Amino acid sequence: MTRKTAAYFLALPPVLAAAFSFILPYTASFIPAIRGLADGEISVLQNSALLKIILFTFKQAFFSVLVSLALGLPGAWFMGNSRSRFTPFLRTLTAIPFAMPSILVVLGFVLFFGNSGWINRIYSALPFSGAEPIRILYKPLAVILAHGFFNFPLVVRLAGDGIARARRVYAPIAASLGASPLKIILTVILPLTVPSIMAASFLVFMYCFTSFAVVLVLGGGPNTTTLAVEIYRHARIFLNYGNAGFLALIETLIAVCIFLTYVFIGKKSMSVQTNIIERADTEKKSPVSRIIMIIYLIIIAFFVIGPLISIPLESFLYRPSRTVAQVLSVRWWSNLGDTCLPALGRSLILAFFSATTACVLALFAASAVKLYETNNSTASFPANLIRFFAASPVISSGIILGLGWLILYGRNFPRSPTALVLLHGVSAMPFTFNFISEGFRSLPANTLNAATVFGANPLCGLLTTALPLSLPRIRSAWGFSAALSLGELNAVMMLGMEDWETLPLYIYRAVSAYRYGTACAAGTLLILCCAACFLISETGRKKYA
Repeated sequence: MTRKTAAYFLALPPVLAAAFSFILPYTASFIPAIRGLADGEISVLQNSALLKIILFTFKQAFFSVLVSLALGLPGAWFMGNSRSRFTPFLRTLTAIPFAMPSILVVLGFVLFFGNSGWINRIYSALPFSGAEPIRILYKPLAVILAHGFFNFPLVVRLAGDGIARARRVYAPIAASLGASPLKIILTVILPLTVPSIMAASFLVFMYCFTSFAVVLVLGGGPNTTTLAVEIYRHARIFLNYGNAGFLALIETLIAVCIFLTYVFIGKKSMSVQTNIIERADTEKKSPVSRIIMIIYLIIIAFFVIGPLISIPLESFLYRPSRTVAQVLSVRWWSNLGDTCLPALGRSLILAFFSATTACVLALFAASAVKLYETNNSTASFPANLIRFFAASPVISSGIILGLGWLILYGRNFPRSPTALVLLHGVSAMPFTFNFISEGFRSLPANTLNAATVFGANPLCGLLTTALPLSLPRIRSAWGFSAALSLGELNAVMMLGMEDWETLPLYIYRAVSAYRYGTACAAGTLLILCCAACFLISETGRKKYA
């Protein structure tokens, strides 16, 4: 078997999976809209609220970006300018919100910022507090704060890396030419960091623009609805696929424009030299900068760890009556056996098979790319085509993808666990492909050639050399994709799998019914499961770091 033939057969499964699980369903979601436009049956066009919905979707995403920048830029500056003992702690701390499933973000915000939440409990204990609590939830402010909390780690990571590149490569040169520290910041670091900040802003905007669960629970009414929520309402409640498809088309066109802008700006941010020579930071930080950084860490830790720790804490608190203080109790945990544990089992099964599917598909795709590029210094067209199919689901919205599955495959097959495994697996494939292809790329250039010299065919060479050497990355990819599947709610809700309830869906229903104690106990289980998956992922990272 020749190298090209082996690459062709390896590329076939991921390409077909992406085509039939993502590209065709995503395209099919627009068909009812096109037909409805031709027949004049799209009723949302006559609805005066459509423009308000689109404008609010833009507005909440824009202000969410501002909150993310306000929270993230100070951390990015500290991370890019310091290599102190606080930097690893800041990096770990800011990774927590982005790793949390959206339903846990919602639950944590309700418990922490709600009318009876911990913020109001602390506020009411102060001597100058008023009788009325601080009302944050169920209004646009709650959505904006939740999105800012959920996405500010992207600003810290992307902008922080940009600041670090500019500082370590170009700042010493400017200093050697006599530039003052302030002039270096204004004329060197900031201009070179702007593309990274813009790239992070557009990525956060795209995530907030297509957000679903946060808006659905925290929005609080028709005045705070977005395109994603309206797609769900028209498809699942009104059963009007024409209107849902038209709204999906609008959201997709806007999201694609945002994504292309992000890619363009992202390339600009990478134009700063990346082959940085790491060196120890010998500059002593002033006491003022250390104090500011410590204050920032305390504030971020309070607002990051606060909502997260509220979930397990509330699961062990029970109020016998309104006039009695909360007491320690395992009441909420004792009620989980009949309903929550089966949902947990389904989520674990779904996560296992979805992560395995994502890793197998990504392994095939990365292997095919590796074979195509072994003898080529530049990427070939087939390799780029495989990359496109493997990475294309990254721009998907679970709501629109679920709508496409219902339209393309009817109402029976999409509601099966098998369909959910395929949908979750393909949705996670861009991340697993990135993990595994980076592992293949880091292998010595002549690894496969050496195996060929000893008589191995290309496929056997991959299995006996590249695959064993990349096992840590594959394990890391598996853990990451399993965590994504565990916390995914959008597709489950859109497909309407009421008879196959997963743990995130169980938590959503408990929150909607104001059974917060039960939701907290189930949320604690979800936190532990996601933490175990990320531990597997980080263990894989450390072995190839």
